[in-house]
Amino acid sequence: MIEGNSSLRDTAIIVLFGPTGSGKTTFANVASGDSMRVGRGLKSCTQQVEPTTMFTVDGKPVVVIDCPGFDDTYLSETEILKSVAGFLTVAYSQNFKIAGLLYLHKITDTRVGGSSLRHMNMFKELCGTDSLKNVVYVMNMWSDPPTEDEVLREEELRYSDEFFGMPLAEGAQMARHDNTQESAHNIIRKLLPRSPTVPKISRQLVDEGLQLEKTSAGIALGHGLEDEIRKLNDEIIRLREDHAQATRENNERFKKTLEAQERRAQEKHQRLEQDIESLKQGHKRDEAAWEQHLSEYTAAMSTSMSKTMADMLERLDSKHEERVDSLLRKHEQELEGARRAEEARTELLKQAYDEALAEARESRSKCIIA
Repeated sequence: MIEGNSSLRDTAIIVLFGPTGSGKTTFANVASGDSMRVGRGLKSCTQQVEPTTMFTVDGKPVVVIDCPGFDDTYLSETEILKSVAGFLTVAYSQNFKIAGLLYLHKITDTRVGGSSLRHMNMFKELCGTDSLKNVVYVMNMWSDPPTEDEVLREEELRYSDEFFGMPLAEGAQMARHDNTQESAHNIIRKLLPRSPTVPKISRQLVDEGLQLEKTSAGIALGHGLEDEIRKLNDEIIRLREDHAQATRENNERFKKTLEAQERRAQEKHQRLEQDIESLKQGHKRDEAAWEQHLSEYTAAMSTSMSKTMADMLERLDSKHEERVDSLLRKHEQELEGARRAEEARTELLKQAYDEALAEARESRSKCIIA
């Protein structure tokens, strides 16, 4: 049962982060009972920040927000950060309560590459130190039973400052998820007793008035994009040197291969430059879209909650009537049992009285004869 007179602003909001394929959408579906589309393989299905329907954990209303991974198949890191920033800005401005942030990680990943480390760092910068007490790193997709390698990998992730060691030392928590609703709700229970948090990026955008590119998360993303551009520049220089060598050697087949590789590198270079420019443009368009989206979502959720509460009250009334009827039937049965017992006792007393009376008459008759 939902406690009190709840609205979306009284709802605990849990925001999901993590790489594509780490199980975010599945977690959201399992926790809420929804059926958002789940990606299979390496392609992402979550292409925007997407809320679940409201559900309850220990009587408290909860909504899970599923965010696309920063390594999304179709969206750039910049587009994703802008969408997340838009949501978190509106949520803070309109006093929605962020109860916690979950970062899901596949325990079966045998290695954590450079882009994954960059995304982990971006997540930490997005949250900020003050919000780490509201962060849970969720280890997902365990074997049954867990393998020795998975347990060792969990320990490395837990204690290495390269991974989750530093956030955990500063107040974050770590948990296993076994893909059941009970497990998902137990993870959410770790966050519900804590005071709602305001992620660092929200304070920087709203309170400090910073542009997205100047926030800690924006700076982390910008540096990552610039590093990628430097690596591509080096790669393009190498490809051109190899192409010149192939030209001197009249190796046409190798030249075509190198030309195709350079085209792909140039295309990626152009996309990265566009991402940097997009980051400079900020998140205002996403913020405006989220204001409209949250307004519609809040209205729909209020309608849904009213119906849910009405259904619950109807069920409670029905159960109350059934309970009263059951108690009345039980009371009637007890009264009937007592009546029958009293009748049986009265009958026994009457029989005993009749027998005693008959015996007394017989005894008196014998005395008179004598």
